[in-house]
Amino acid sequence: MIELKTIFEIIGGLALLLYGIHLLGVNLQKVLGFRLEEILKKTSNNPLKGLAIGTGITSIIQSSGTTIIMLIGFLSAGLLSLKSAVPVMLGANIGGTITTQFASLQIGMYALPMLTVGVLIHIFSTRKVYKNYGEALVGFGFLFMGMNFIFSGTHSLSLDANAVHFIKSFSSSAAPAALAAAAATLFLRSSSATSIFVVALVMAGIIEIKPALFLILGVNLGASLKIAYFALKRKNFLSRLALIHLLFNLFGLLIFSIFFEYFYRLAIITSKDIGRQVANAHTLYNIINALIFIPFIPLVVKLVDKYIPREKIEKKKLFYLNRKLLYTPSVALNQTNRAVVDMTRIVYEMLENSRLIFFENRIELAEEVKRMEDEIDEMTEKVSEYIVQISWQNLNKKDSMKIYSLMHIVTDLEHLADHLLAVSELLIELKEKNIKFSEKANKELMAIFGKLKIMQNLVIKSLEEDNLKLAYEIIKHENKVDEIVKKSYSNHLERLEKRICSFEKSKYFGELLNNLERIGDHSDNIAYAVVDRFRYK
Repeated sequence: MIELKTIFEIIGGLALLLYGIHLLGVNLQKVLGFRLEEILKKTSNNPLKGLAIGTGITSIIQSSGTTIIMLIGFLSAGLLSLKSAVPVMLGANIGGTITTQFASLQIGMYALPMLTVGVLIHIFSTRKVYKNYGEALVGFGFLFMGMNFIFSGTHSLSLDANAVHFIKSFSSSAAPAALAAAAATLFLRSSSATSIFVVALVMAGIIEIKPALFLILGVNLGASLKIAYFALKRKNFLSRLALIHLLFNLFGLLIFSIFFEYFYRLAIITSKDIGRQVANAHTLYNIINALIFIPFIPLVVKLVDKYIPREKIEKKKLFYLNRKLLYTPSVALNQTNRAVVDMTRIVYEMLENSRLIFFENRIELAEEVKRMEDEIDEMTEKVSEYIVQISWQNLNKKDSMKIYSLMHIVTDLEHLADHLLAVSELLIELKEKNIKFSEKANKELMAIFGKLKIMQNLVIKSLEEDNLKLAYEIIKHENKVDEIVKKSYSNHLERLEKRICSFEKSKYFGELLNNLERIGDHSDNIAYAVVDRFRYK
């Protein structure tokens, strides 16, 4: 009968280990934050460089799953192609084995010193970034402490003959062992936790090296199933990465099953220590598998693109504002900018629809303008909330200025939509009351609409390209709008004096000019917000 103390040590150790990995990954991700974009951009089309970068990042944050989730952001933001992302993902698999190496070295004795230093740094630091370093060290401490409890629990477990017999019975055959390890990895959502437990079982003498290798193969399969599970929940670029990740590990499982005896011999010559043999086998599996797979990346990507084309990706409104990207502010900011560009396009459609209502009598478009205004309100709320969450992260000066810029742009876009709705409603009233302006007044309004359309086109391009030159072009056009509006007011007053224009027409014309001028002013504000971004470039 297994003692309760043994069960508590193993379960509690796994809990501490998982929490340590989480704490470590989250805080180091915050610290690295804006640097990750520059690091991942270096992958370009060099698969070996991508492999090294993926290995390095995952070795630091201790979570291959987190690395892959970060890749989603870079893919959806257009910063990486799928072909460039795959080597980074393969590198993440290799980097994820570092924790197993730590376990085999039995460095749990450093748990308390790391906890102590981490807590002291967190308590006495005033800067957020140093607090993050402190929490990362606390994460390392919990990780090592969890290892200690797991090793202690498995040692106690080795004294129970029934438990040892049960574990040996299912782990001695390749298929049951691999499936059990895959299920455990999927349940724990951590390949590191499962592989550390395998190392602990070996070092406690409960299983031999061959069953341990069967389990290690299952751990890698479970890691793919974990990512596939997330893919089912989020139908975006992750689904394509998940499929490639699954193909990669199924390919590895097939190859290493065929050549298992060679794999076994390679593992036992790497060290005299059986725990090190298992850890080394885990690392070697992923390195060899990645090197074999790399030449086939272009072909695999081509096949995946063919059967899972981008058109099938779900396009739910603002789906790309993923909370998991908040710890990489540069990526989150790119996604927010993408949302702002989408909002600007809607505002442009509202402007065009308002023009068509007036000049082409398309009254039916009024409902569409109202629907778009409601959509802008909804997007404003979501984007503003996301911007606030980004502002809580560690930001450099460049990103801080971009946050400031985006907050102002979102507010101006909401005001733009409000004024366009007001213009649309005024135009509908004119049509309903059969009020018609003079030919000269209509030409003046046509000129203003034309300038505003040019400005909105430039707003979209300046935001998409982060283009300072285009921002200054918007400012020049807004000055022209002010001149036309001023001239229109002057001409309008002249018509009033000559009694060519009625009071009712005057009221509507004045309100239209006022709203159209405000639309130009808010477009001008957006241009200045773009200019502000370049203050620290």
